[in-house]
Amino acid sequence: MISWIEIILLVLKIIDWSLGRVDQSKWIKAGYDKAIAETSAAILKKTAAGRAMMEKVNAMSDAEVDDTLRGLEPK
Repeated sequence: MISWIEIILLVLKIIDWSLGRVDQSKWIKAGYDKAIAETSAAILKKTAAGRAMMEKVNAMSDAEVDDTLRGLEPK
């Protein structure tokens, strides 16, 4: 026969397990949020670099663009 102490202990174990799951879910969500923030920052950085590059290219004359592209060809 199960005593009241065993029942209370079982209830406390269930509560502890439930709280652990909630805490674990919070940590997982925080990890996902951090990964999303890091990826977004990297994309923003690359977008800014691309925009700066396009501004430089747009400021060049056609001849300067051609000369620059020729300089990139393997020799």
